[in-house]
Amino acid sequence: MNKVSVILPTYNEKDNVLLLILDIQSQLNNQEYEIIVVDDDSPDGTWKIVQKLKEKDEKIHLIRRQGRTGLTSAISEGIGVATGGVVVWMDCDLSMPPEKINDLLQKINDGYDLAVASRYIPGGGMVIIERSQDSIISAVLSFLMNFAIQKILDSSFKDYTSGFIAVKKDIVDDIKLRGDYGEYFIDFIYRAIKKGYKIVEIPYVCQARVYGVSKTGSNLIQYFKRGRKYIWTALRLRLTWY
Repeated sequence: MNKVSVILPTYNEKDNVLLLILDIQSQLNNQEYEIIVVDDDSPDGTWKIVQKLKEKDEKIHLIRRQGRTGLTSAISEGIGVATGGVVVWMDCDLSMPPEKINDLLQKINDGYDLAVASRYIPGGGMVIIERSQDSIISAVLSFLMNFAIQKILDSSFKDYTSGFIAVKKDIVDDIKLRGDYGEYFIDFIYRAIKKGYKIVEIPYVCQARVYGVSKTGSNLIQYFKRGRKYIWTALRLRLTWY
């Protein structure tokens, strides 16, 4: 197996980042790897926690971005310095279980170009916090958005807003990330499909955030605004993909 570069874009994840990194390390202890944290100068000091870890472990790298923000550009910056033949990226809110990383890597080892952790294939799903309106809204709208995107683009692929992926490095060098927040993943996956790359989805159950604040949206209006952008991205790709 090639060296693996795990990219973690962070913003105000001080209560999550240490637990996540330790879990990733335990999962990859038999694998050559590096962990690249790209932090958008988090006011809560997320980068300070990573800096302390970095001083003790040469496999951990930190990019502290001052004056630059955005999920897509953060992941892209991490890709730019990655030295592994396979790149993994995931959210840092503990919603995506690190134990799935090895399952994704196994699919790459089996000959796939991209392996995506999916909530919308058998075995996948989302944990909904009991009586939490935000959790219910997020789950329902995420499902509806992905269903609509499947109908617009290619229904053989299910989780267009996953954001949890392992991919061969030469493919992300070929298909540059573009677009805002979740739109970038819709764009990236569809262009990979159109270029004929071999893609597979594996199931995972998305966990509810315990610490910190969701970056997707905190109320119904924000969720709808985000969903509108997702649908517009899908329509643009369907009409004029390039």
